[in-house]
Parts: sequence; C-alpha cells; structure tokens
Amino acid sequence: MRIRYFRPGDISTIINIRQAAAIADRIPTTSEEAFTAWFLAPEREAQANAFVMTDDDDELLTWGQAGTLEGIEGEIVGYTIVECLRDAEGYHLRCRGAVHPEHRRRGAGRALLVGALNRARLLASDFEFEAEAEGVPIYFEALLPGADQASSQLAVKCDLAVVHQFNIDGLQLYRMEI
Repeated sequence: MRIRYFRPGDISTIINIRQAAAIADRIPTTSEEAFTAWFLAPEREAQANAFVMTDDDDELLTWGQAGTLEGIEGEIVGYTIVECLRDAEGYHLRCRGAVHPEHRRRGAGRALLVGALNRARLLASDFEFEAEAEGVPIYFEALLPGADQASSQLAVKCDLAVVHQFNIDGLQLYRMEI
C-alpha cells in the first residue's frame, strides 16, 4: 500500500469508496454532486490537502514501500482530506475520509490518519503565531465512523481523544491539540 496526493481523476473512485463506507458504517450520504462540490471547493485545496491510499502490488515492490515501478499503480482503497475550520474555540484541522470496507483492518486507515496529521502540522505552522497571540488552541481532529469498533482503537493509537458532544451523522469526532 502507498499514499499519494489526490488527483482530479480520482474523484469518481473516492465517491464509490465513500458510498461503500457509508453503507457499511450506516451513515447518511449526500448526492455525488454535492460531495464533489464540497471536496473540490477551492477553499479545501484538495490537490494539496487530500491523499489516497493505493493497494499497489506489494510483491512487485521488493525494495520496499518507498519505491514505485513505472506504470504499476494499484486501485485506490481509501482517502482523506484535511480542512481548516475556525471558530471561537480555536483552529480545527479536521480530516475526513474513508477506507473501502473490503480493505479495512490492514493499516490503510492508520496510515491515512498519520498522513493527515503530518499535513495538519504543516498547515498549522501558517497560523501558529496568530493562534498563540489570540490565546486559542490548534486542534487536529478526525471524524471516524461511530459504528465501527476499530475507530476508537485507531483513535487511541493516534493519541486522539473522543469529543463527547460531537457526533455528526454517525461520525464520532476525535481530537488532539497540536
């Protein structure tokens, strides 16, 4: 498996993953058009802030995960996008995404979450000074499926704590201060 940046041609696969995950997690979805508009909105900067996990043929990549073979790229099995939100409570670098149900519990979700956290830390450096001057925290947040028992285990592995007052359409909010 390998993480790479989102490409515009990936959107139809991401929509399919989102729909399969929503069914498995028993969460509502919006229309394909509404999701596409949300995901590709200019303020989200998807080409810089979204990542996909591909199920590359690991047997061909004998020298490890960092290498790639020309012309070999597996199917997309998961995605995440980091968006920056601001309210009176602080700055929120929130990741949303999904792993296709057939590819869960193989490390893709954790890798995507770690990648999102790394991106969030980089984004936070852009407004760290302002947050400190305002006396507000910067949070890394993840919306994970409440119906999937592995979500809470994943959150613990990534040092994220549950935010009890936030359950958005079946997705539980987890958070850490960065």
